[in-house]
Amino acid sequence: RGDPAVPRSVRPSESILGVLRELAGVKGHWVALAEASSLLGSRGFTPAQIGAALDEYEELNVLQVNPARTRVTFV
Repeated sequence: RGDPAVPRSVRPSESILGVLRELAGVKGHWVALAEASSLLGSRGFTPAQIGAALDEYEELNVLQVNPARTRVTFV
């Protein structure tokens, strides 16, 4: 696993999930996707990275994106 003193690099999807959780924490268990995408974009994440993270965590049943893709809800 490597040297425990050296922090492991965080995958973009993990960072994106962290930001989504922070935003959802303020409002409850959901966040508006437009708001989240805007904030994530300002932090340097691309739309492709955001989409990949949403797909990954939706498949793992961590979150759900509504059919209109306007809202992310944590499960």
